[in-house]
Amino acid sequence: GYPGCAEYLDFHKKHFPGGMKYWKVTSPKLDLGKKMLYWPEDVPAKLDENANHYVNLTKNILREYKDKYGRSGIVVAPYDCELFGHWWFEGNWWIARILRWMEDDPEIELTNTRLYLEANPPNKVVSIIEGSWGQASSHWVWMNEWCEWCWRLIYECEAKSEDIIAKYKNSSDPNLIKILKQMARELLLLQSSDWEFLITTWSARDYAENRVALHYENFNRLYDMASKYGSGQNVEEGEWHFLGTIEAVDDIFKAIDLEPFAKK
Repeated sequence: GYPGCAEYLDFHKKHFPGGMKYWKVTSPKLDLGKKMLYWPEDVPAKLDENANHYVNLTKNILREYKDKYGRSGIVVAPYDCELFGHWWFEGNWWIARILRWMEDDPEIELTNTRLYLEANPPNKVVSIIEGSWGQASSHWVWMNEWCEWCWRLIYECEAKSEDIIAKYKNSSDPNLIKILKQMARELLLLQSSDWEFLITTWSARDYAENRVALHYENFNRLYDMASKYGSGQNVEEGEWHFLGTIEAVDDIFKAIDLEPFAKK
C-alpha cells in the first residue's frame, strides 16, 4: 500500500542514540542497512499521486455499484488512526488531500455511518460473532487477572461521572462546567485500552499501571472538587491551581460534550 512507497520515511530504521529517523523506505523488502536517505522534497508529488489514485479508485467503485444495482452506494473506509502520522509519517498529509479533493468532487459526497443510516435505514439484521483483534480473537488481553483491578476503578468512576454530570451538566456556572469537562477527559484517559494491553504484554507495564493510577486519582480529585463547588462549599485555591495545571497537561478533546457521560 501507499505507506510502503519508496519516497516515504522508513518507520523501522532509527539512528542510535536518539532514535531519529533519517532514511526512506527505498524498498519494503530491502535490508535496513541499504536504506537510502529521506528527501522531503520528493514527498509532495508522491502524495499527490497516491491521493489521486485513491480518489479515482473510490469513484470507480461507486460508479460500478450504481451501474450494477441502479442506486447510489457507499464506500466504508475504516482505518486505525495511528496509521496516520505514526506508522505512516506522511499519512496526515495524504488523508488531508483526499478529504479536500473528495469534498470538491461532484461525484462524491463525504458522510459518516450515522448520517448514512439515518437517510438509508437498514432492512436486514446481521448477527456478528463477538471478537477482537487480541489473542485468540478474545478479550483476554484486556480482561485477565493482571488488569482486573483496572476495571474496578473504571466502573467506579463511570458510575460517579454519570450521577454528577447528570446533576450539573446544565449549570450556567462556567467554572463548574470546566471542572466537569476535565473530569470527563480524565475518565476517557482512564478508559484507554492501551493500559490493559501494555500490562498484559509487559511492554511497559510499570508505565501503564502508573497511568491508570494517575488518571484515577485525577478523576476523583476533580469529582470531589465538583461535588463541593456544585453544592456551594468553598474550594481551596490549590484545587483551582490543580485544575488549571491538569487542563494544560491532559488537554485532549477541547470541545468535549458532557451529555454522553450523564446517566439517562
